[in-house]
Amino acid sequence: MRLAVALAVLIGANALALAAADVDIHAVRDNRTVAIGNSVSSVEKLIVLVQSCSVDSTPYVVSSTTWAQTAASGSFIHAVFSEARLVQLPSRDNRGREQRHVHEILLPLPEGRWPDHIFVRSGGDTLSVTKYDPLALRDLVSEVDPALLTVEPYKALLALPRKQ
Repeated sequence: MRLAVALAVLIGANALALAAADVDIHAVRDNRTVAIGNSVSSVEKLIVLVQSCSVDSTPYVVSSTTWAQTAASGSFIHAVFSEARLVQLPSRDNRGREQRHVHEILLPLPEGRWPDHIFVRSGGDTLSVTKYDPLALRDLVSEVDPALLTVEPYKALLALPRKQ
């Protein structure tokens, strides 16, 4: 029995290590790197946020410079997957949802306003999605950069009801 428990713990720890090695996630705020305590949980919360989006805004937002401009903004969360992850996104015609192989996610975190769009790289395409669940944003920000919850408008996320 003890051997079975020890093996289960070892397998679980190895699975978490592999999951963490599978992705590089980092956060930057005011051009300074923010230490992320639990990268596996943070990646899961970032994916939940992306999957909560209900609108594909790519045709209206994405240009050839969008990704570079967002990455140069000085405040963002960026995840790069060593192997593409299947993520549910709004369909291109916004009439449903579709699974896409996502290689990167880039969430801008502007001060003084909400992130308008979340960017993903799928294959060779940069996509933009929006209309996300604010509870998912709160859960992600509370874990990755709780200090952001002290400034407007992110401070308002603290007043939202807790999930049941």
